[in-house]
Amino acid sequence: MGSVLEKAQLVKDESARIGVYLKTLKPEAWATESACDAWEVQDVVAHLTGAVDRFGPNIIRGIGGDGSAPEGMPPAGEGDMAARLRANAQVAIDFRTSLGGEVLAAYNDSRVRFDDVFAQATDADRDKLCYHAAGTISVETYLNLRLTELIVHEWDIRSRLEAAPVMSAESLPSIIEMFPVFVVGRLFDPGVSMPKSARLRFELTGTVPGSYDIVAGGGEKAYMESASDKRPDTIFGCDTQTFVLLVYGRYNLEQAMADGLIAVSGDTSLTTHFGS
Repeated sequence: MGSVLEKAQLVKDESARIGVYLKTLKPEAWATESACDAWEVQDVVAHLTGAVDRFGPNIIRGIGGDGSAPEGMPPAGEGDMAARLRANAQVAIDFRTSLGGEVLAAYNDSRVRFDDVFAQATDADRDKLCYHAAGTISVETYLNLRLTELIVHEWDIRSRLEAAPVMSAESLPSIIEMFPVFVVGRLFDPGVSMPKSARLRFELTGTVPGSYDIVAGGGEKAYMESASDKRPDTIFGCDTQTFVLLVYGRYNLEQAMADGLIAVSGDTSLTTHFGS
């Protein structure tokens, strides 16, 4: 969905828009607990800020044809993912502490530098492979990943400061596009406790509607694909934003169902094993 140049421009636009929003926050808001475990608002911003140094060199090397691990880093996809995520949480806090009271200034500086990184990418670079600790990914997936981080973490901030924050409709298609490639089966697997394989259909509504299947359970790694004529075992109906937040663990399925955010039909017994 969209060319590399269009996605790079969207990253630039979304980063700048969020920077404008952050400038409106009152001092006390920066110390508010976010929806992202263990992080205050200022830690979330520090995490987004540090991405240019974590990802930028990998993208530049990938564009140049080198998708191997940088010196001192393990091969892509190896190691304990959970331990890596826990370590990343503390890295953001330590980085924020090192910035003192200049988190917003650092964010604005880093987003401009990240814009310069993506400005080097052309449509011919779309499928070039780049290193990421979680697995080798394309330049296009890195663009989608950056958009996802921006939009999900913006929600992490706004959801604790506003009544009903809405995710950017412009970026939601890129987030959904990334899920089958990078997230489902790696960061999100709803079938880890399902004894048999099941086809879970998500009928998404709202500004970015769509119909997708996640096949999970039976001891196999989950995968996601567009819905087809294959019969689903269970159907989940929700808007696209709710689906994104479910995948990223911001919503619990049981609570989302109780709150009327997700409607379930078909074999509802599978919900008792979902993601547990």
